[in-house]
Amino acid sequence: MRISLFVLLVACLAGCLPLGQKLLTLEVQRDGEVLLSTTFDVLDTSTEAEIWDSAGEVPFSTEVDGLAPSGTDPLRAEIEGTLQVRILWTDTVESDVTLEGLRLVRSAHDSSDWRLPSAEIRRAKAAAGL
Repeated sequence: MRISLFVLLVACLAGCLPLGQKLLTLEVQRDGEVLLSTTFDVLDTSTEAEIWDSAGEVPFSTEVDGLAPSGTDPLRAEIEGTLQVRILWTDTVESDVTLEGLRLVRSAHDSSDWRLPSAEIRRAKAAAGL
């Protein structure tokens, strides 16, 4: 019983995720400035392709800097320019791609759960060689 409690305590201290999962961060940067940061989880056995797929799901949290919805569709936004998109686990880079421009989506007009739509996930995976 002591081992189980110890394992539970360590798991909770590592982010209160069930054992076998990792908490990841997706960052979108332009010229070194983070424009979007989302937090999501994956199984710790996930492949790089599966990690990218999970990055397109509704995140636990989102931080944006200067992101404005499209004038024609409040559920979409576009970021222009050369962008670095990275997925991090703590300080470890799980995947890193460079894309020209990026489209984002969210669940509702008053939601802040910005994330990559499936078309952008496919484009990022292709850029990563997956």
